[in-house]
Amino acid sequence: MLSIGIFALILTAIYSIWIAILKGTRAGQKAAAEVQRARVALRALEDTFNGTEYFSANFKRYAFLADTSGDMASVSLVARLPDGFLGSEQYQQLQQKVRRVTFETAPGKDGTYDLLMTQVPILLPENPASAYQPYTITLAKDVTHFQLAFLDPTKGEWLEEWTKTNVLPKIVQISLGLGKSGTSGKPSELVYSLVALPSEAVGGDLQGAAPGMPQGGMPPGSVPPGALPPGSVPPGTPPPNSGFPGQNPGGFPKTFR
Repeated sequence: MLSIGIFALILTAIYSIWIAILKGTRAGQKAAAEVQRARVALRALEDTFNGTEYFSANFKRYAFLADTSGDMASVSLVARLPDGFLGSEQYQQLQQKVRRVTFETAPGKDGTYDLLMTQVPILLPENPASAYQPYTITLAKDVTHFQLAFLDPTKGEWLEEWTKTNVLPKIVQISLGLGKSGTSGKPSELVYSLVALPSEAVGGDLQGAAPGMPQGGMPPGSVPPGALPPGSVPPGTPPPNSGFPGQNPGGFPKTFR
């Protein structure tokens, strides 16, 4: 009986050690996966902001839309994307590098959020049966923090909200957090990045606007820059009354209305 008891203690110790090793391995793999997802997501955000384009005469297509009013931010902009950008293989035949890219969060599993990226060329064939539809990919899962801040060059301070849809910010601060650290609720992996947008809005006079048209290429009576005609939505954004996943169920955020 004594030998059996000692043997049982040894088996229990071995089992406990094996469970500890297994849990440690899973935690390490999860942490490594979170770091990798954060790196990929941050790289996609940086590449998009680095390629931002805006043309005043086509403000309806090039509007810069950002919503940071909720717990999770969202942003939609037009950029000239590199060949190796995520999802570029979907548009190889179309050969359009200039696409509208939208970053937003959507409810995932177990009450968490996923970071989604949707892209669509700003110029699509008129054929309604075209296969070039908006392409959405999940950049990261278990997102616990996603916010943006914008540098105001006149005041020299960071703005938590950017309402100038017809003006590009000079510098964008990105903060992205994944996972949770213990019971504190803070992200277990938090990364930051500062991106200086290399471009500014191009005026309509530089686009060959017709004589007699004001700077910006807009005829009299047209909608001013930064505003969208009633009922219109920039390409690549959700359709009307579809809501904005993870932000404002039942309607667009105020910057999309």
